Amino acid sequence: MSTHKEYALIAILATAAIVGVGPAFGDNISGMSSLGNSTQGMPSGNVTTVQPIIIPVTLPLSLTTDKTMYDRQSTILVTGHVQNIIPGLPVTLRVSDPLGNVVEVDQLTVDNNGNFQTKINTSSPLWTRSGTYTIYGQYGTQQGMRMTQTQFSIGSGGASSCQSDQLSATLNSELYCINYSISGGTATGATLGMSSKTLTVNLQATSGGQITLHIPRSVLDAKSGVKDGSFFVLVDGEEQDNFTDTPSADARTLTIPFSIGTEQIQIIGTQIVPEFGPIAALVLAIAIISIIAVSAKTGLRFMPKY
Repeated sequence: MSTHKEYALIAILATAAIVGVGPAFGDNISGMSSLGNSTQGMPSGNVTTVQPIIIPVTLPLSLTTDKTMYDRQSTILVTGHVQNIIPGLPVTLRVSDPLGNVVEVDQLTVDNNGNFQTKINTSSPLWTRSGTYTIYGQYGTQQGMRMTQTQFSIGSGGASSCQSDQLSATLNSELYCINYSISGGTATGATLGMSSKTLTVNLQATSGGQITLHIPRSVLDAKSGVKDGSFFVLVDGEEQDNFTDTPSADARTLTIPFSIGTEQIQIIGTQIVPEFGPIAALVLAIAIISIIAVSAKTGLRFMPKY
């Protein structure tokens, strides 16, 4: 047989094989699931049985608040649910104010049904701004991290947004509520000065007394490098050294004496809102919490094992 005839015979046999096999695959494809799951064929005689490989769904995470609008003395009930829970792994929550500053961080235990909840108090000294706040939720391991968010508002509308034991301080069109107490007079209002980094409090002093201001660091602070510095206090334009300053993690509490007839107190610092970005300590806390949670579940090591 010539070489050309051998090639022709091979071509005919190959074509017959393709035509015979094609319909079997065609019938198999038409019977595959339209969901797009991966499939694995197992031949049985002339029929191919298709067994789907189930691809696990992602971890859903839901998050809600009991209301969408709150005032400055509210308790926010936050509830949520996760599916396909990982025993012992908490949900991490982070709350940001309208400027993006972090004002709350928490870790919540998930029960056996996948539910979790917490309560947040809006009277915290970090919650000084009116507007829309965002709660971010995070759950899962490094390989399957899931995130969600929800929003709520703290009402605005002038001085009436602050409570009776809070001083209304304005900066442009923004309102900040500062907890305070006073004896010997009344505080009639306050303003924040951006360029001078000053909180100015207006008084009507009917006798000698004192005012105590619980000033959030996110509103006004005094720093010397990374350490706390001293505020410069003026009472009716005269420097006042006889005041106390009690710092805490999120606020500076100043108690300032005044005499009868005092009309104005000025507190001058080195940092004023909105110079602050997200609060670094809280952001660092989130990072540490996430690293600990992930390493505990995945066995992730940061130091070599000898």
